[in-house]
Amino acid sequence: MSDNFGGPRDESSISSEEKLLALFSHLSLFLGGILLPLIFWLTNKDKSKFVTFHSLQALWFHVAYVFVIVFGVILVVFAGVGVGLLTADAHSKTMPPIMLIVIIAFYGFLFLIIFGGIGYSIFMAVKSYQGNLNKYPVIGKLVYNKVYTNV
Repeated sequence: MSDNFGGPRDESSISSEEKLLALFSHLSLFLGGILLPLIFWLTNKDKSKFVTFHSLQALWFHVAYVFVIVFGVILVVFAGVGVGLLTADAHSKTMPPIMLIVIIAFYGFLFLIIFGGIGYSIFMAVKSYQGNLNKYPVIGKLVYNKVYTNV
């Protein structure tokens, strides 16, 4: 780990306030969406690389999370409408079995995305409160390079 000036820094030198801000950045999925990590980043970007790293990471994760959910819902709606149009029988009043499969797949996908994102945010919040620099896939590496190596 590094301190604000790029030197070595151990976990014990991270203040409890920094850990708390990092924790709330990740838990803002419940508390304030993208607004809370944005505020933490703006107020701490020159003070704490630890808070900057976690708030930016949480901010971009929340944006990606919402994008994936919206994109997934749109995709499934179009797929469901398409399957319904292709399999509809003008004389039948019952739902085609393929539509039931599409609906079940949609709810399964939505369940995984919503609860997976919530669980991973809680995991990251706990790790950040412990003083760790755990990274979200893809987003974490980009943010780490921006904050700690100024690439």
